[in-house]
Amino acid sequence: MEVQMETTSPRETTASAPAALLECLAARFRPSGLFLVALHSDGSVACFDSGADAFFLKYVLPIVQRPQIDPSGGEFHQWLQASHTAISVRRHHCGLTFAGISHIEKRHKIGLLLLVGRNPEFSLSEDAQRICGNLQLDAHWLQKQAASLTAYDETAMQRQAKLFLASLRDQFRLGSLESELSSVSEQLASTYEELSLIYQVSGGMKVNRGPADFFMQTCIEVQQVMGVAGIGVALRPDTHGSSEPILYGQLNIGADRLLRLSDELNRIVGVRKGALLINDLSADQHFNWLADNARQMLAVPLQRHDHVLGCLYALDKETGDFDSADSKLLNSIANESAIYLENSRLFEDMRGLMMGLLHSLTSAVDAKDPYTYGHSERVALLSRHLSQQCGLSEHDIEQVYMAGLLHDVGKIGVPESVLQKTGKLTAEEFDAMKKHPEIGAKILQDVRQIKQVIPGVLHHHERYDGKGYPMGLAGEDIPLMGRIICLADSFDAMTSNRTYRRALPLEVALAEIRRCSGTHFDPRLAEAFLLTGADGYREMLRDHQLKSKKLLDVQQTLRPATESSVTVGSAATI
Repeated sequence: MEVQMETTSPRETTASAPAALLECLAARFRPSGLFLVALHSDGSVACFDSGADAFFLKYVLPIVQRPQIDPSGGEFHQWLQASHTAISVRRHHCGLTFAGISHIEKRHKIGLLLLVGRNPEFSLSEDAQRICGNLQLDAHWLQKQAASLTAYDETAMQRQAKLFLASLRDQFRLGSLESELSSVSEQLASTYEELSLIYQVSGGMKVNRGPADFFMQTCIEVQQVMGVAGIGVALRPDTHGSSEPILYGQLNIGADRLLRLSDELNRIVGVRKGALLINDLSADQHFNWLADNARQMLAVPLQRHDHVLGCLYALDKETGDFDSADSKLLNSIANESAIYLENSRLFEDMRGLMMGLLHSLTSAVDAKDPYTYGHSERVALLSRHLSQQCGLSEHDIEQVYMAGLLHDVGKIGVPESVLQKTGKLTAEEFDAMKKHPEIGAKILQDVRQIKQVIPGVLHHHERYDGKGYPMGLAGEDIPLMGRIICLADSFDAMTSNRTYRRALPLEVALAEIRRCSGTHFDPRLAEAFLLTGADGYREMLRDHQLKSKKLLDVQQTLRPATESSVTVGSAATI
C-alpha cells in the first residue's frame, strides 16, 4: 500500500498511528471491500489507502475531504468532529457505512481512523447523483463499481471495526515489542563492544609491560571504538611510569599546550574524581583556550580507591556529542588502566626488592674473593648485551641477566682458600671448584620465582665441544642461557685481574674468543659477541664502572696494596 500524506504539522502527523502500521492494516482489510482513512483532529485527511478500489478513491474520499460537495451531509461531518470513546458506526445517506475509532490522549482527540464500506442499500439516490455531478462522475459507472464490492450493514461493520481495532492493538503491541527489541539489541551491541574493548585492554595488562607501550595500544583501540579524533593520557608526576603527556590521533596540539592540558585536567579531575564532559570547549571558562585545537572533550580519572593517578581523555567525537554512554565506556577503560598502573607499580616494587636481594647475594659471593668483586654484575651486563644482539625477547633477556648475576652463587660452598689461592690449583682443589655450578643450582631450586635461571647457573661451564662440566654437554644440547653466560663469564675472566695473572687487553680477549669459537664457545654466539668490538666493550664497561662507583670503592679497599706476579691464561681459565 502506498500511503498518501497531507501537508501537516509533524506533531499532528505522528499523533495518529504510524504510516507503516496503517499500510499493513489497509492491505489486510482491502480485499474485504473496506477502505481505511486517517484524519487529523481538525477533520482533515492525514493519510488513506491509495491502493483501494476506484469506488472509494473517486467517490468516498472526496465526501470525507470536501464537505461542500455534499450539502446534505452536515450531520455526518459533525459526527466526524465528535470524540468517540469506543467504536462508533454510522450509516451515510449516500449508501455508505462508516466506523469511526477516535485516538484520545489525555482527554483530547488527536485523530480519527475511519473504516468505510458500501451499504447494502446503496443506490443512485438523488443525493448520490448530486454528488456524482459535483465530482463529474458517471453515475452508472459508480453503480457498477459499487456492485462489485462486499456490502456491510451496521452490524457487519461493527464486527469488522472490532476486528480492525484488535488488529490495530496487536500491531501497536508488536511495534512496541520491536522497538524494545531494537533498543535491547542496540544496548547489547554497545555492551558487547564495550566488553570486547575491555577484554582487549585487559589482555594487554601484563605487569612486565611498560606503561608507554600499554597506553599506546589502549588509546589506539579506544579511539577506533569511540570514533574520536584524539585520545590521550595525563599521569600525575608522582604516579609510577609517569612521563610526558601523550596524545594519539589526528589532532595537532603543541607540546606546551599538551602539557598545560595535562596539568589542568589532573587538577580539575583530581578534585572532581568523576567524568568531565564538555561539548563546546569555546564556551568553557577553564578550557576555552583549547578551542583552536579541538571542539569537544571527555575526561575521566585514572583512579584506584581514593587515589587519582591521572586521567584519560578523548577529544572531538566524529559524529554527534559526547554522552553518558561515552563517559561510561571511557570510565571502564580508565578503571582497567588504573588497575594496570597499580599492578605495574607493585610488580616493579617486588622486582626491585628481588633484584636488590640478588645484587646483595652476588656481592656477598664476589666478596669472598677480592679479585673477582663485581665479576657477577659484569657477567650479567655482558650476558644481557649478547642476548640483545641475538634478538631474544625482553622476558628472555631479563632471565639471562638474572642468571648472569647468580651464575657463581654456588661458590658460597667453595672454601675461600681455594677461591683466593694464588698458585695453580691441585686436582682436589679443582674438583672442589668444579662443584660450584651444581651447588648454585641446588641453592636456587626451591626459589620458584627464579627457577628459570637455573640452566644458566648449572651449565655456564659447559663447552661447545663437550669437554666442559658438570655434565659434559655439547653443542645445542647445552641450554642457550648456559652458552651465553659461558662466553660472557670467560670474557670478563680474561679482562679482569686475578690472583694468578693480570687482566688481558680487550683486543687480546676478543682474539681469544675468536680462536676458541666452535670449541669452547657456540660459534654463532661468538660471532654476535665480536660485533661490538673492543671500543664498544670499553665504553660499556666504563659506563658500568661509573654507575657502580660504590662497589668499585669497596673493591679498592679490599684489594691488597701489592699484587703478585701472574701469568697469562686462556679463555678456558676459571
